[in-house]
Amino acid sequence: MKIVIPAVSLEKGGGARFLYQVANALIDRGQNVEFVMPQQGIVEWPVRAKITRVKELSPKAFPSCDFILPNFYSTVFPAWQSKKGKVVRLSLVYEPLCVANPELSKATYSIDAPIVTISQWQRQLILSEVGRDSSVISGGVDSAFFHPSPKLSARTGQKTIFYILRGPGYSWKGNSDFLEACKYLKERFPNFTLLVVNPEEQTFETTFPYTIMKAKSDQEMALLYARADLFVYASYYESFGLPPLEAMACGTAVITTDCGGNRDYTRNGENCIVIQPSDVMALTEAMYHLLTNDNERQRFADAGQTFAKSWTWQRTADQLISVLKQL
Repeated sequence: MKIVIPAVSLEKGGGARFLYQVANALIDRGQNVEFVMPQQGIVEWPVRAKITRVKELSPKAFPSCDFILPNFYSTVFPAWQSKKGKVVRLSLVYEPLCVANPELSKATYSIDAPIVTISQWQRQLILSEVGRDSSVISGGVDSAFFHPSPKLSARTGQKTIFYILRGPGYSWKGNSDFLEACKYLKERFPNFTLLVVNPEEQTFETTFPYTIMKAKSDQEMALLYARADLFVYASYYESFGLPPLEAMACGTAVITTDCGGNRDYTRNGENCIVIQPSDVMALTEAMYHLLTNDNERQRFADAGQTFAKSWTWQRTADQLISVLKQL
């Protein structure tokens, strides 16, 4: 099959990661994949698919193909109007929740095109909002990078927490809840180290120290997951949420909020601890419990690693190929 994927940009971030990983996995499955991007679009991921640069993502910019997979609201109507291939609306996020034009973005779900989304939670959200059902494909983990490594605490004697700390524009990531929980944790368990990746490179006022780490590649990110004793995810909502699954694959115990899309792979009490969003005291208690209970923390780490092994990008590609063949 010839599959065309319009992309505004392929910068570092969850949506672009999903696209490049799926595209590479589709190529490994023998599919012909081409990205169509504006000339100014940034590419930061190691994409192996063909990239065609165009002046703008207008209908005439699309080549003939079997399927076009618009994945952001601004690319849907140009893809639909091109008539160059069967349009399948790939929903990586339900845009009306997070863009400045909620009505325009919602309208893109009403065209007569099949919808593919990335979690059962988002499938139900789209169904309730626009009355249209969708097929579900899942995210994955690249085991070439995301696998266990020795823990820093074995050398330092201090337990390590790893967190992805986003800037003020990402309030739904739960940063303030996490930082407040760390303040309470420090009063009960002072002997921990906090490592954070801060993509926006902004500083945050805290009453406790933390170290900002750089992660310019999957390999560097995987080492941060793997060397930590605990990974925490505090989001209010996510369409899927790759980081907890990646941390599991790296053999690190996970505490995560029930943020929607991660329900497909989180099993509270089995492969992670799941708390409600914004419950600072529950988050504090969960971190304290796992940092002071080595056997319990290791049980979650082992269960998570075992569970994550089958969640590969090749599996994602196979799911997508199956959906497209049915169409």
